[in-house]
Order: sequence, then C-alpha cells, then structure tokens
Amino acid sequence: MNRSKAIRPKWASMLKAASIIGLSILAYIYVPYTSPDEITRLMERAGTIAPAVFILVTAVKPAIFFLPSLGLTIVAGTLFGPLWGTVYVIAGGAVSTIVGFYMTRLFARGRIKEFLAGNVYGRHRLLRLDEKMTTSGFKTTLMLRAFNLPWDIVSYGAGLSGMRFKDFYLASLAAIVPVSFIYTYFGSSIMHVNTPGFYLSILLVLLSGALPHIYKRYMKNRARIVADE
Repeated sequence: MNRSKAIRPKWASMLKAASIIGLSILAYIYVPYTSPDEITRLMERAGTIAPAVFILVTAVKPAIFFLPSLGLTIVAGTLFGPLWGTVYVIAGGAVSTIVGFYMTRLFARGRIKEFLAGNVYGRHRLLRLDEKMTTSGFKTTLMLRAFNLPWDIVSYGAGLSGMRFKDFYLASLAAIVPVSFIYTYFGSSIMHVNTPGFYLSILLVLLSGALPHIYKRYMKNRARIVADE
C-alpha cells in the first residue's frame, strides 16, 4: 500500500512533464504565429478587434506561444503607438506573468523540492539560492526584470523557486510599466528614422540597459568602502 502511494506521485509528475512537453511540441507545429512578423500579420487581419487579440496572445504566450516578449512589445508600438501599445502590453503582460509563474509552480516545484531534499552535488548552494529567492523575492525579481532578462524565463524560474507569488508579482508589475513604455516607444519610432523621437527612443533603450549595471557597480563600490572603514 505504501509502495503504491510512493509510486503514484512519481507517475503523476512524469505525466505532468510529458503533458507540458507534448503541448509545447504540438504548439510549435500547429500554432502558425511564432514570430513577431506573423503576429503583425495576424493583427492586421484582426482589424478592429486587434487590441483584444494582441492582449490574448500576450496573456497566453508563456503556455503555447514561442515569442520573445521584447519583440512583441516592439510590435505593439509599431501597430498601436506608444500610448495604447503600452496599455495593451501591460494588460496582456499582467496576465502572462501569472501564467508563466504558475506553469512551473504547479507542475515542477514539487520535483525541485524533492531534488533539493536529496543528496545531490551542490545541494547546499542550491538551497541557499532557493532560500534567497524565498526571503528576498521582491528585490530579486525587480533586479532580474531590470536586467531585461527574458520575461517568461524569469517567471518560470520564480515559479520553480520557493518565492512568494505576491513578492514576485508586485515586483513584476513595478517593472512592466517602464519597460513596456520604453520598447513600445522604440517600436513606434523605428518607421521614422533620423527623427528626434527615434534618437530619443534609442537613448531610452540604452539607458534602460545601462542603469542596472551602473547600480550594481555602485553597490559593489559602496560595500567595499564600508568594509575598508
């Protein structure tokens, strides 16, 4: 009886993993909209309901679409302009962040806990990392978002860790507004090269990429000064 109970969760986990892999393969084969260019054509065909279609695509993207979030954000700026493009990206992104997090939290977090509980190489280092993400979820997520790491990858990673959803989600919402505006503004200006708006958008993109590194270096220098005192 105990043996059958022990085997059942193992088979359930394997079934979950196989389901995710199978759905991903089917989506890759049968979902035709797997690039920003194809999404652009889809929006053009959608006509007046294009905003709703875009929000839906963005919301479910972590589960069935193989699209870079940054590419979608730029497409939003090109199609809808900087203001409404930002609104639609935030609306879809607020949902996709939940989808990405709970995809791995529900299907794989249990396996990660079992793995960490075992006698594996590097276990103590992994446990410290998991503990850090659990206790400093907001700060960790905010820094990862600031470094412009792939949006869905950060969501998947947070779901695999012991991070509280509230900390993860609030940090993601804090980051999604400025990031969405910067890249939708860039997308809206790429058709108008050699204009002040285009050069401003390039400057904003460069600043958004540089600021986290500047902040990280500042904190390292500050810690070194404190240690020397």
